Amino acid sequence: MFKDYCKVLDISHDASAMEIKGAFRKKTKETHPEFNSASDAEQHFISVNEAYDILIHTKTRELFEEDFNTHHNPETYAPFKRWLMVARERATVHARLPYKEFLRTKFYQSTYTSPYIVFLGEFAAAIIIIIIPYFLMTSEDEQTKFIGVFSLFLALPAGIYFLVQALSGFSASKKFKMPVRKERKTDAKVKKS
Repeated sequence: MFKDYCKVLDISHDASAMEIKGAFRKKTKETHPEFNSASDAEQHFISVNEAYDILIHTKTRELFEEDFNTHHNPETYAPFKRWLMVARERATVHARLPYKEFLRTKFYQSTYTSPYIVFLGEFAAAIIIIIIPYFLMTSEDEQTKFIGVFSLFLALPAGIYFLVQALSGFSASKKFKMPVRKERKTDAKVKKS
């Protein structure tokens, strides 16, 4: 039987990307060989990194969840096996780094998440930044209209940037839902025989 990666990170199977990132950051501190004196600390750290690498990517997570729920081993599926091998190799390299050096890796840096309230603030700021120039343009005063038109060129890109940031944050905080199962090539071969 293969590992339950959700159990490795102490998260539920419907955990959002933000929850996965938070659990990974917490677990790496607990399991890094520099802080953990257990004889199998390096192996635990590798398991945590491997679990994060599998669960954070949509395709591998879908394969893991699908096979976990049907009690098949996803390692029999070639793309999953390849991704797992890459995850283990990267995790092994990270386990041998000093903790401070590991914190500076792009891999770890990508796990930073903002609190939900920040996304709400960005969303509100985006709406306000986008709307203000339009209010200025509807003014009776010609100078205020000119300022409104001019500020539109500055405010619109800034507002769109904040809006995209907020929406991507909201997206990352959604719970994971298994998509409708698509038949894989290996499944089709099994049915034919």
